Amino acid sequence: MSEVSGVRSFHCATLLATAVLAVIAMGLAGRPETSIVPLVAPALRLDFATTLPALPFLALIALVVPAVALWGLRRGAPSDGSRLALFVVTMIGVFLAQSVAAFFLAWEAMAVVSAFLIAAHHERRAVRRALLSYLIVSQLGAFCILTALAILGAHAGSAQFSAIAHTAAGIPAGTRSAVIALALIGFGSKAGLVPLHFWLPRAHPVAPANASALLSGVMLNVAVYGLLVTGFVLAAPVPEAWALVVLAVGLVTAVTGALYAAVDTDIKRLLAYSSIENIGIITSALGLALAAAELGLTALAELAVVALLLHMLSHGVFKALLFLGAGTVAEAARTTDLDQLGGLGRALPFSTPLVLAGCLAAAALPPLSGFASEWLVFRSFILGLGTAPLMLQAAIALAIAMLGLTSGLAALAFAKLFGIAFLGAPRANHAVDAEAMDASVVGLGWLAAVATVLGVAPMLAVGPLISIARGLSGNVAVDTGALASLPSTAIVLPLLGAVAAVLIARARGVRGVPTWSCGSPATARAQYTATAFSKPLRRIFRCVLFPERQRVVDIGISRWFPLRIRYAVTTRDTLDESARNVAAFVQRLARRTRIVQAGRLRIYVAYAVVAMLVLLVIAR
Repeated sequence: MSEVSGVRSFHCATLLATAVLAVIAMGLAGRPETSIVPLVAPALRLDFATTLPALPFLALIALVVPAVALWGLRRGAPSDGSRLALFVVTMIGVFLAQSVAAFFLAWEAMAVVSAFLIAAHHERRAVRRALLSYLIVSQLGAFCILTALAILGAHAGSAQFSAIAHTAAGIPAGTRSAVIALALIGFGSKAGLVPLHFWLPRAHPVAPANASALLSGVMLNVAVYGLLVTGFVLAAPVPEAWALVVLAVGLVTAVTGALYAAVDTDIKRLLAYSSIENIGIITSALGLALAAAELGLTALAELAVVALLLHMLSHGVFKALLFLGAGTVAEAARTTDLDQLGGLGRALPFSTPLVLAGCLAAAALPPLSGFASEWLVFRSFILGLGTAPLMLQAAIALAIAMLGLTSGLAALAFAKLFGIAFLGAPRANHAVDAEAMDASVVGLGWLAAVATVLGVAPMLAVGPLISIARGLSGNVAVDTGALASLPSTAIVLPLLGAVAAVLIARARGVRGVPTWSCGSPATARAQYTATAFSKPLRRIFRCVLFPERQRVVDIGISRWFPLRIRYAVTTRDTLDESARNVAAFVQRLARRTRIVQAGRLRIYVAYAVVAMLVLLVIAR
């Protein structure tokens, strides 16, 4: 036991060292580049430096990694820490890379290490399939990224990012479009943008919880960093048409992720879809910023950049919190299936309020960080209605409606997650392990505290982010509106209303009674399941929600070399489709036999007489 504790302590210290490394890298901002020039070819030179766009992403690592390290002191596999530390180092390398070779080397190292994290339980077939999907999409994206950077380097005559940025304005229109398209595919595939998102809800849920926290909380934002640097530094300015494409892809991704999160019944898969949703929100704000920068609307562009960076920080923190919380649930209840969970608030008294904080942030409710960041995203779009040209105004109006739908679906998803899993009575046949106060709870508490501080006092982060946005697009005043006081005001008013309702109820003598069902005491089986909770939504959106169908294609190249290909379309269970087919058949049969219900007493008496005669004949 002491040996295991020693291993856990060592890996925790290693992870904490990577967080310190991120802080040191932030302190090197503005310093000259560090270069390694190989003897083989100057194009392979490795340049590293800390630039302004990398600062918020390094700050995210410094905030999330300590919580992952503390959580691993008591939970998860003891040997996970070394791989996680190497993973963090590769992501820091991506943020510091300032040449084509350095960036691609760090990017591929990050992809390889993340593949090992996903394959932690490779003995399971689902894990191997998820890993294969991830590797295919990852390498497709890496090829597109390398091609885009190579085109930029060839045009600039140098592999250094500083030289590429210096010549970015003179890139021919066709070359610029090709670069942006390749970058959108390459970075978008890693970020989980639709339609290259299918690997994410398969890969992130099968990874260990601490790995999932870094994969969803940090690695997806590495792809956002790539899009941001490409759009504002390496290939700037982005044409308005391509900016609208980025906006459209982000909006479709946001709605798709929120919708599937609202109907899913597995905690980790729900969180993976939520990551798709939030990356979509960030990408849509990036599309608005790129369009505004192209049109000379500097104030709007800066506000959109601040909004997307704040939401990036917020999402990274609360998503890491929720994935670590899901890991705590999985170890205590031995399942993450919401239909089998319930009443966890009694067994997990310390983690429950912290997970609730993460759910409130993910649902964009005040005073948590998700509310502040999404409000700033909405504000940037609303301000664009009054300043943008007519075509962009139409796109912004549609974007506001789609983001509103996304927010509502996200609130429903996390009301389902917390209400079904932590409230009510236990559903499981086996006992849930009681929780003790330990380092894992401290890790969750740290992330919950950060999410609360970013929500209550968002200007602590917005001030530095404004400086970064000015460095990217200009130097004008950014109007954040009432962001400084809005989260506190938004939570105080509902709380005052709730207190007033309780006082009025007590004054009128309103009494409370135990929950009952048709006169009988309610049992655990009478509770809502996650499937029942989301059924109305599935019926409303059944035209766009696809059931999973496992299809097998046999390709007989020869009698001695048969090839069988198995692939899955969408993400629902095959049994659900079979059950729907049986139910539809029963309903059709019932409608056909309804003709015997004439509503006349004489007909029913005749039925009874005929039935009696048939019984007498059979009885003989």
